[in-house]
Amino acid sequence: MARLRAAEFFAGIGLVRLALEKHGWEVIFANDIAPDKLKMYDANFGSEHFNLGDIHHLTPEDLPNCDLFTASFPCNDLSIAGAQSGLNGKESSAFWGLINLLKAMPDRPPLIMLENVVGFLQFNGGKDFETALLALNQLGYDVDAFILNAVHWAPQSRARLFVIGNRARVGARNSWAMETDARPEALFTFINTHQNIRWHIRDLPALPRTDLPLKDIVEDLADDDSHWWNEERAEYFFNQLSERHLIAARLMMGQRTYQYATAFRRVRYGRSMAELRTDGIAGCLRTPRGGSGRQILFKAGKGKFKVRLLTARECARLQGVPETYKINVSLNQALFGFGDAVCVPAVAWIAKHYLTPVASAIHHADTALF
Repeated sequence: MARLRAAEFFAGIGLVRLALEKHGWEVIFANDIAPDKLKMYDANFGSEHFNLGDIHHLTPEDLPNCDLFTASFPCNDLSIAGAQSGLNGKESSAFWGLINLLKAMPDRPPLIMLENVVGFLQFNGGKDFETALLALNQLGYDVDAFILNAVHWAPQSRARLFVIGNRARVGARNSWAMETDARPEALFTFINTHQNIRWHIRDLPALPRTDLPLKDIVEDLADDDSHWWNEERAEYFFNQLSERHLIAARLMMGQRTYQYATAFRRVRYGRSMAELRTDGIAGCLRTPRGGSGRQILFKAGKGKFKVRLLTARECARLQGVPETYKINVSLNQALFGFGDAVCVPAVAWIAKHYLTPVASAIHHADTALF
């Protein structure tokens, strides 16, 4: 069978592509509006098939025939930390650009994969999520949904909601969900109480467990490396720790070997405070809008501590990106790229257990007709 063909919308720096290519897929079209992300994409994949521009301006004539469209559309208006304007907000309304493009296509792809923040599920009482799924139904797609957290593959807490739209409807259609690690209570409740939506729920295997700790993705930088903050800046951070987090920091300092934690600054009680995460897992990578999205690395042991931001390569590792991936932009641009991206092994798991077998079954069914 020929390689399965995919188009990647909101392609960013190409991490969905990295995942799909591990399981028999070829990305033959990509689209994104951000030129800074294109710079990294081009360095790793080339840009001959990349359309730089607004999805609202695409037409069916711009697109090749594909087995799959993927769309990690902007979460800004659906996130707790965002504008909370919903699917009609300035950024997240890009979803309707995809829907309108599909409406105009005479030959739609058999499979669609959407990705967004988990908050999409319950935003506006679940009405926006319901609206999005019904829009896919109206285009002929049965839908499925599940939640994957990057922590199953990498030391990063990053839960994301995935939706699969399936026009081919290969196999018996199951409208009901059971509670599993990929369909936790909030999601399986939504599915089972929204039977006005045309579901096609696929059984999924148990999610894997990773033994990869935070310390194994940290770059071994010399004490005099310029990434480390100077003493004054590091002390200022240390003094921002609350009493509880200060105790955790001092316990780390008392160890005979170096320990690692991550931290974000947050506004608590009207002042900026730093909060450590000491369980060997990084917090969710974010885009550094307004400065608060920059994740901090705290290294402590042998009676001392050092502080710096996570490097671009460390962010790449937290997203499961191979060392061969080229990072040819500034730290800030890299943080935007990786903060907006997907965890590669999580999407590779979807390709292995869902997209590739379903697409292969569709091809087999089509071939059997002739």
